[in-house]
Amino acid sequence: MELLLAKISNNYGLHLSFVERVTKGFLSENYILSDGEKRYFLKKYRFNSDERVREVHLVKKYFADGGIPVISPISDKEGNTFFLFENGYFSLFPFISDKQLERGSLTEKAVVSLGHVLGKIHVLGKDSKLTIKERFKPWDKENALEKIKTIESVIKDKSTPDEFDKMALESIDLKRKLILSSGVRHEDLHLPSDHLIHGDYLDHNVFFGVNDDVSYVFDFEKTDYSPRTYELFRSLTYSFLNGTVLGEDITRAKLYLESYLKIYPTSKDELSRGLRLFYLKSIHGVWVESEHYLKENARVDEFLSNDLQRIKYLSVNYEYLEDNLLR
Repeated sequence: MELLLAKISNNYGLHLSFVERVTKGFLSENYILSDGEKRYFLKKYRFNSDERVREVHLVKKYFADGGIPVISPISDKEGNTFFLFENGYFSLFPFISDKQLERGSLTEKAVVSLGHVLGKIHVLGKDSKLTIKERFKPWDKENALEKIKTIESVIKDKSTPDEFDKMALESIDLKRKLILSSGVRHEDLHLPSDHLIHGDYLDHNVFFGVNDDVSYVFDFEKTDYSPRTYELFRSLTYSFLNGTVLGEDITRAKLYLESYLKIYPTSKDELSRGLRLFYLKSIHGVWVESEHYLKENARVDEFLSNDLQRIKYLSVNYEYLEDNLLR
C-alpha cells in the first residue's frame, strides 16, 4: 500500500493515506483514501487490458456529457484517468457520501427515478458511435449443455458433496431441463445489439440523493452494445423480482417499467421479445458453476443462491409476468 500511495502522490500530486478497504462487492478490490480533509475512492479494475479500461472511461464520458450523473475518474497531472501498478489498472475517484438503498426498501420516488435514468441512458445509447468491442453474447445451447454435463460429472465424482454442491446440482439440473424445452434462437427474437448500455444497471450501482432521486451512477465495467430490452429486464428482475412476495414485487416492477417507458416508449411486442431474451440468456448461463468447478474460483460462490432463486422464479412465473407486467 505504501508503494501504491507513493505512485498516486507522484501522478496526482496528492498525499493520501489508507483509510479502509471496501468490502462490498465480491469481484472488486477498492479502497478509501484520505488527504486528511477529503476522502477519495481508489478502484482496481479486474481487467488486464488497458484498452478495455479506456473503453469504459470513454463510455463514462459519453454518458456524462449527455447529462447522466456519472461518477467520473479524476485526471492526474498529465490528464490520464488511470494508471498501471504491479500488473493492475487503477483509477482515483471522488468519494461520494450519498446514500445507497437496500434492495427491497426503495421508495416509490427512488423506483421512478431509477427507471427514468435507465431510459435516458438508453436514449443516449441509441445514438452512440463509440468504438466499443464488447457486444451482447448470444447463448450457445450445445455449449451450455456440454458445460452442464462436465460440471455434473465433477460434482458426482466427489465422495461427500457439501451444501454448495447440492445447490449447484439443483441449479444445473433445472437449467438443463429448461434449455432442452426451448428451441428459440437469439436471431429468432430480432433484437439487434444496437444500443450502448450501462451493462450492470442495478439498484446497488447507483447513489440516491436526499429526495431519493438517482444522484450518481457508477460501475460501467460491463458496458457493451446490446439489445436495450435485455438490460431493461435484467435490471428490473435483479432489482425487484426476488422471488419473495409476488404481488408486491410485480407492483414495484410495473412502476419501474412505466417510469422507463415514459422516457423511452417501447411497443408491447418489443418488450415481450426483450423479456424472452433475458429469460433465455439466464437459463443458458452457468457462470457461477463454471467458475467454481472448472476454474476453481470460489469468489463468485455467493451468487449461486440468488441465481437459482431467479431461475426458479422466472420459470414458474414467466407467463404471469408477461400477462401482468407487459399488459
